[in-house]
Formats: sequence, C-alpha cells, structure tokens
Amino acid sequence: MSASLIGGLVGLAFGIGDYLLFGALITRAVRRGEEGVGTSALDIARKAQLILFPLVGWFLGPYAAGLSGAP
Repeated sequence: MSASLIGGLVGLAFGIGDYLLFGALITRAVRRGEEGVGTSALDIARKAQLILFPLVGWFLGPYAAGLSGAP
C-alpha cells in the first residue's frame, strides 16, 4: 500500500468520525428546536470534511512517511 493511499484512508476515517459527530450535534440541536443557520452550517461542514480530509491525507501521507524514514 502506498503512503498516499494510507493517508487517504486515515483522512477518510477522520472524516467519517466527524460526519457522525456533527450529525449527533445537529440531531440534538433539532430536538431542542434550535434549527437555523447553525445547523445548516454544521451540515455543510460535515459534508465538506468527508471530502476534504481524505484529499488532505492523500497529499500529506507521503510527506509524513518521508519524515519517519519509511520507504
């Protein structure tokens, strides 16, 4: 497995974790009746992180592998 793929998978794992966490926050806010700009901003942020974290991991994976001395 290449360092880029490992970085992308780690980024995807973090993205999924944030997606679930923000989903729980949105659900809690809706239950309290706090719908509005905040919940829609969290929804946009969680969807963006699901895409951006794997991309960042894809590019930072080889850099991190190079710093650790891995081939």
